[in-house]
Amino acid sequence: MSARVEGLVTIDDSLSIRDGRLFVEGCDTVELARRFGTPLHVISEDQLRRNVARFTTAFHDAWPEGEARLLPSIKANLTLAVRRILTLEGTGCDTFGPGELEAALRSGVRPELVSVNGSVKSPELIARAVEAGCRITLDDAREAELVLEAARAAGRRAVVRFRVRPDYEGLDVPSEFFAEDVPIREAANAYKPGIPTEELVELGPRLFAADELDVEGVMAHLGRHHHGAEVWSAMASSLAETIARLSTAWGGWAPRVIDVGGGFASRRDPTGRALPRGSARPADDLSPPIEAYAGAVCSSLRTGLAERGVGTDGVVLEIEPGRALFADAGIHLATVRNVKAQTRPSPHRWVELDTTEMFLPDGLIEHNLWIAIVANRADEPESQVADVVGMSCGFDVLVPDASLPTVEAGDVVAFLDTGAYQDAASSNFNALPRPATVLVHGDEADVVKRAETVDDVFARDVVPERLR
Repeated sequence: MSARVEGLVTIDDSLSIRDGRLFVEGCDTVELARRFGTPLHVISEDQLRRNVARFTTAFHDAWPEGEARLLPSIKANLTLAVRRILTLEGTGCDTFGPGELEAALRSGVRPELVSVNGSVKSPELIARAVEAGCRITLDDAREAELVLEAARAAGRRAVVRFRVRPDYEGLDVPSEFFAEDVPIREAANAYKPGIPTEELVELGPRLFAADELDVEGVMAHLGRHHHGAEVWSAMASSLAETIARLSTAWGGWAPRVIDVGGGFASRRDPTGRALPRGSARPADDLSPPIEAYAGAVCSSLRTGLAERGVGTDGVVLEIEPGRALFADAGIHLATVRNVKAQTRPSPHRWVELDTTEMFLPDGLIEHNLWIAIVANRADEPESQVADVVGMSCGFDVLVPDASLPTVEAGDVVAFLDTGAYQDAASSNFNALPRPATVLVHGDEADVVKRAETVDDVFARDVVPERLR
């Protein structure tokens, strides 16, 4: 997990400890905290670009029969400068809802590389997508009618694909999203998106016959239920079975594009580790590298289709990574404001920070257990156990029972692997303004999303004149 030379400890490709301080690329995180203030999201441009290259190479190598395309999920990180980097790297984009579609288009993503995904699409969203030339991932039969209407109105042919719902037969491994034993198959089949297969069998031929539509393929998304590559092998096998069933029902139809979604775990993978099931994993138990996921998905998909007589030559494979692409490109910085302890009625110690679980919401949503480093004491020995807590009025326990060096007010704490979902899912509980985001490139740093103000928090409020 780390390598050490004199005066330097390398944590990963972007993080290192230099003379006792945590660095991201060439930037001292303590100086970033002082320069820009805390709490603060920090994104490494170089790490993000490295991740794109690694994903692209891994799936290109594992899927030689056709093109492999990367469509990063913009929901994982909504910062436009971050999305612009991905556009410059040549990636497409998975979007959900009108806001994400506009973010993709404003960031220069080629419309033909955009997937307009998600359930309950409005007529306005579909019309905008068709007019822009984006592809639409159909989630139900109602949407198909809306696309036909929008294509006729725009006088252009719309490209669509079906979001399918594989059975995931045999995927009985417990999902890491839940404290109780919930099989992945059961959890996945309770998840709403996608067209039920029995409905899709009837819908397909009518859409194939429509001159206004080009049906290019299928899409499925399991999500991050488990870190094991074997789960992804089973996912791809089930997807192959669903494609083959449709092919048989539709007289030998074969997709030109197969989108396997996302949900691959990031390497240090904080997801679920705060649950009893997750706490059994040692802190240094890394998730498989992306090459292992690529191999598992592509091999099982290829084999499963071949066994059922569906060819893959020339088929385009698309991947929609979120956390595995963004997570380790981001850290979150906070400042220690107070340290307090009690001996009665039970001993307890708290390290209070100027951030909150509302700015790191996957501690609540996905039971993440964050890795926290005291950035200005990164090489000091651990000397105490304390709860690292935030500033909201809730319990706000960011890291329970953390082993820490001696800390005091003014120290800077860095939370690792926060580049995915944390800023995008933050809230203003307690009327707290959300943090800024800084983009680091080498030894340079720029604000790419300013911090909110209290005025921003209340900007949408309207008090009727009669109450003034």
